[in-house]
Amino acid sequence: MARFDGIIFDCDGVLVDSEVLARRAMQSVYRQAGIEVTTDMVNAMVGMKMADILQGIEARTGRSLGHEYHPRFWTETKALFTAELAPVPGVVRFLEGSSLPRCVASSSDHERIRHSLKVTGLDRFFAAEAIFSSHDVRRGKPEPDLVLHAAARMGFDPARSLVIEDSRFGVMGAKAAGMVAYGFLGGAHLLANTGDALRAAGADFVARTYGEIAAEMDR
Repeated sequence: MARFDGIIFDCDGVLVDSEVLARRAMQSVYRQAGIEVTTDMVNAMVGMKMADILQGIEARTGRSLGHEYHPRFWTETKALFTAELAPVPGVVRFLEGSSLPRCVASSSDHERIRHSLKVTGLDRFFAAEAIFSSHDVRRGKPEPDLVLHAAARMGFDPARSLVIEDSRFGVMGAKAAGMVAYGFLGGAHLLANTGDALRAAGADFVARTYGEIAAEMDR
């Protein structure tokens, strides 16, 4: 019997190498508003939904971003993604070699997820109805709502679901849902100590490559 019913993939940093580009866009918008947002501020909230990130930055800077700037986040991010976004190394080969049912569960909104998959060619691996966003549920990561919603829609038993995540918030959400969580360190944005953070969050296994994930799944 297969060990897992299916795989729930985060998108940013797990399927597409997007976090550095998204951070550039976010810092650009804040700069236009005269607010300096550091790389460390953004990195501290990777994996959270946008509304929670904005609240976190406001708490750290003591300044609120005007609502007139909010549409610029996607305008700038989309332009960068269209020009530069690429799949995470090794993910295409992994997806081609895996027969397990799969879905995406991301803190990003549906438009960003679907655009990311389309421009990188990864949309061919995921059915339209197998893409889930934190906007589909009340609470984002680190709460378990999103992955539980995805598992229910896909017909996965949570105890037999594998979640692949690059952020501690995502790992925490997966573990709160009673799922197996693999931490992934293949994204360009990740720091040297990210593996320690993922393990501390409860990751059952931490991998630097999709080859390591495939080997662990076969073990």
